Amino acid sequence: MIKWYIALIPTAVLLLVLIILVIWDIKEIRKRDEKLKEQDKEMTGLKLRISQNQIRPHFIFNSLLAIKQLCIEDPRQAARAVQHFSSYLRANLDAMSSDDPVTFDTELECIREYVALEKADPAVNFVVNYDTEFTDFCLPLMVVEPMVENAIRHGISRKDNGVINISSRLEKDRVVISVEDNGVGFGNETKQQAEHRSTGIKNTRERLKLMCNGELNIINTGQGTIVRIEIPLDETRHVI
Repeated sequence: MIKWYIALIPTAVLLLVLIILVIWDIKEIRKRDEKLKEQDKEMTGLKLRISQNQIRPHFIFNSLLAIKQLCIEDPRQAARAVQHFSSYLRANLDAMSSDDPVTFDTELECIREYVALEKADPAVNFVVNYDTEFTDFCLPLMVVEPMVENAIRHGISRKDNGVINISSRLEKDRVVISVEDNGVGFGNETKQQAEHRSTGIKNTRERLKLMCNGELNIINTGQGTIVRIEIPLDETRHVI
């Protein structure tokens, strides 16, 4: 008579094989997960580089066009515009080659230099008001500046006495940045202007989401446009 424990050997072997297979599967799953995470990280970096490459040359191109026009119409103003442009480049050259977030003060400096460059044109008549009660945070470079550019070029460029209000404040656990203009609004844009604005907004929205889980919303008031950017405070604090 075969002893009872000998009869259990096939079952024990089967259980051992099953355990080995489960352990093997777990290791393979972990390897696949790590590979997918690495691919996601690479894809995120690629998306950021693509978006930034679309935004940065566009700003430089527009600035050079403005300076070119001033060289013809008003050389002295053109010299001032070149100074503003060079100040912008000096302040941001390092940041423009990096995916790292920057302080809001750095972003404000970009905006001020850009506004000064636009106002160098004597034909332009607009005012920019700053109500930045909260600035102790970081954000992706040039996410607010393109919204100011949109407000100037597509909102108030065809309107006398245009006004742009830029504000930043803390609402509970979120940083809220607003760019409000009294321009023509979305409904009165040309097709080319609408496509241009749409590309800039899409890139900015993507970068905000990828880099700091931020959101960008647009409100057409009928008397202008409000761009509202919200970033969780925790996503801005850890890079300061």
